[in-house]
Amino acid sequence: MSFSITTNIAYSKDNVSEAFAVTQTASASVTGYQVLTPTLGTAATQLSTATITTLGYAFMRSLVTTTQTTCTISIGTMSGTTLTPMVKLRAGEPALLRLAPGTYGAQAAAEGYRLLFNVFEE
Repeated sequence: MSFSITTNIAYSKDNVSEAFAVTQTASASVTGYQVLTPTLGTAATQLSTATITTLGYAFMRSLVTTTQTTCTISIGTMSGTTLTPMVKLRAGEPALLRLAPGTYGAQAAAEGYRLLFNVFEE
């Protein structure tokens, strides 16, 4: 199994501007993957990676449809029931990360928010 990731970024502020495009192809030697769409609340919820032997990429996307900037989902590492956030997604925003071994979780700014969480084994 393989997949391609393409990122296009352009920005301009004050007298600084930059634009670039990067395409990366990842080849997974094992074809395992896992897709979760948990409904989250204001308490941290563990995101299971139990069926994945070797963590590869994780694609996450907020499925929140409310457009207020305060409607966020935080994603990070878990220690017991405590979440240490490393990513905060606004409504509809995606994130792509290569995961290190660990325990991961998510927490919503309000009850009933949903998250798409895909993990690809490598």
